[in-house]
Amino acid sequence: MPFDVDESIRTMAMRLPAGRNWIFLGCGLLAACGFTSNDGQPVGSKGLWVANGTNVVEYNPAQVGAGTGATAPHVSINSEVFGSPQGVAFDPMGNMWVVDTAANIKGTATPALYEFSAAQLAALATDNAPEPVAVITSAFVQGPRQIVIDVLGNAWIADPTANAVLTYTAAQLGQMGSQAVAPVLVISSDQFANPSGIAFDSAGDMWVANSGTAAAAGTTIVEIKKAKIPALPEMGTATPKVVSDASLSNVSGTVQAPWGLAIDATDSMWWTNSSTSTIESLPGVSTLAGSVVPSAPIGSTQINSVATIDQPHGICIDDVGNVAVVSSNGAFGIAVFGADQVKQGAPATFIVGKATTLDTPQGCTFGPTVK
Repeated sequence: MPFDVDESIRTMAMRLPAGRNWIFLGCGLLAACGFTSNDGQPVGSKGLWVANGTNVVEYNPAQVGAGTGATAPHVSINSEVFGSPQGVAFDPMGNMWVVDTAANIKGTATPALYEFSAAQLAALATDNAPEPVAVITSAFVQGPRQIVIDVLGNAWIADPTANAVLTYTAAQLGQMGSQAVAPVLVISSDQFANPSGIAFDSAGDMWVANSGTAAAAGTTIVEIKKAKIPALPEMGTATPKVVSDASLSNVSGTVQAPWGLAIDATDSMWWTNSSTSTIESLPGVSTLAGSVVPSAPIGSTQINSVATIDQPHGICIDDVGNVAVVSSNGAFGIAVFGADQVKQGAPATFIVGKATTLDTPQGCTFGPTVK
C-alpha cells in the first residue's frame, strides 16, 4: 500500500540500495526553519522546486516569503536531459525525481523519469548541469505529468496520455544508469479521463484529478480507497482496472480541467482549475461521507496589472501550510498563499518577472533546500 504512517525513517533507510551518498539538505525535512516572511506569514523549512520549461528551479524558504518581486531562483538545474519537465518529487532520502514528456535520451525526445541525487543537488553551486544518476524509460510511460513518492519510496505517476496511473517500486528507483524498466502497476479505470494530478490522503486513499478531454468531458476528481489500491507485484507488470469510490464533478465552477492536486497535513485537498484560472479546496477528504460540494473557487487578482493565477498547473503545499500555485500562461508567475489567508484571494508572495527565468512552468513540489 502507498502510505504506512507507522514506517520509520530508520527502517526506510535500511531498505535503500547501497552504493549512493544519501544525505539530507537544508533546515531539515521535518522541522520548520523558524522565521516569518516580510508580512508575518510563517515560512517553512522546504524549498519550492518547479519544473520550468527546459530546466528545474528552486526558491528557498526566504524567497518563498519575500513578497512580490522578480525573484531570481536560488538554484537552477540545467541538465541536457531536460526536454519538457512536468512534475518533480523527492524520495525519502532527498533525491529528486523528474517526469518529462520529451526527455533528451540519446538525442531523441522520449517520455521518461529521471533522478538527481541529493549529493548532486548539494553541489549545484559548482555544477548546475549534472547528468541524472538514473533514467527510466518504458513503453508504458507515454506522457507523465504529476509524480508523488510515498514514504516507502514508491513512485506513483499520473499519465494522461496513457490514461493510467503508473507505479514504480523503491527497488526499481534504486537502480542506477539509463534503463528501460516497466512499472509494476499500470492502473486504469473507466473513471479516468486524462489523469493529470495525483495525491494521497492520511488514510492512504488515492485521489486522481482528471483534466478531461478536449470536449471538456470527464472533468472530475476521483477517489480510490486504500483497500482497493492494487498490491505491488514482486515481478512483472500488472494492469488492474479499478472502480472509484467517490467522484467530485463540476458544480458552479469548482472542478474545471483540474491539473495539479495536493493534500495538506489537515487532509484538505487543493487543486488547480486550468481552464478557468482558479484554485479550489475541500477539507477533510479522508473522512468524506456522502455527496459534498466544495466552496466557491478562488480566482485571480491583479498585482501591478498582472494576473496572479493564469492557467494554473502546479500546486504544492509546504510544511507550515503555505500553498504555491504555478501559472503556465501569461507572465508565468508563482503565487504563494499563506495558510491563514488563502481564501482572501491575494497571495502573500508573488514571484513574477524576467529575472525569475520562469518559462512555461508546470508542476511543483516543496522539498529539501540547497544551502
